[in-house]
Amino acid sequence: MKTLHISIIIGAGVAAAIALGAITLLSPHMFQYNQQSGMSEAASHLGLAMSLNSTEIKLGQSMGMDISLTNTSPNTVVLDPEHNWPLRKWSMGPCLFHLPFGMALMQGYYTTQNMTDGQRLPLYPTGVYMCKTIGIVDFVFEPSSTKATIETYNSTNYPVTMQYHVGFNGYYDGQKFQSFVPGVYTVVGDDQWGHISIKHFTVTA
Repeated sequence: MKTLHISIIIGAGVAAAIALGAITLLSPHMFQYNQQSGMSEAASHLGLAMSLNSTEIKLGQSMGMDISLTNTSPNTVVLDPEHNWPLRKWSMGPCLFHLPFGMALMQGYYTTQNMTDGQRLPLYPTGVYMCKTIGIVDFVFEPSSTKATIETYNSTNYPVTMQYHVGFNGYYDGQKFQSFVPGVYTVVGDDQWGHISIKHFTVTA
C-alpha cells in the first residue's frame, strides 16, 4: 500500500529557509507577489516567504516546502486577526488554525489571475479531528524576526515561530492516498493580511 511520506516541522531553522529561498530565486517557475492594496501599514512590514526544494521531481520522490512570515521592521509589530486571505484553500494539517498563514497544493498551472479556480489537494485523510481552538486577540511580532506571541481572550499567551515545513509525495482523496501523476503542480502560500506567494513544480515519469 502506498503511503504519504509527510513531515511537519514548526520552527525550522532560518538558515535552511534562506538556503532554499536562494535556490528558488534562480527558477523561472517561481512567482512571488505581496498585495499592498488595502493592507495596513503595520501589515506591510511582514514578509511572506515560500520555497520548494526543487522545481522538478520524478514519480515517487517527495517535494519539500518551507513557508515563513517575518517581521522585517526593527520594531515590534502588533496585528489584529484579519480575513484578507487571497486564497485560503489550505492543504496543511487540519489543526493549524492558530497560524496566520498557510499553503494550498493544486494540480495544474495557476497564477493570481486564476488560482481561485484550482482545487486544493489535501495532505491528510478526511476524518474527525479533535482540534484545540483559541480565541485570538492579536499577534505580536518581535522585531526583525519570525518569532511572535499569540495573545488570547483568556489572557493566555502562546509563543510561536512563524515557520512551517512540510514534505509530501502525493495527496489524499477522502481516505485514499493518491500518488502524484506526471504534470505541473502549483503551491500557493498566503496569509490573512493579504500577502501571497506562488510556486510551481513538475512531476516527471
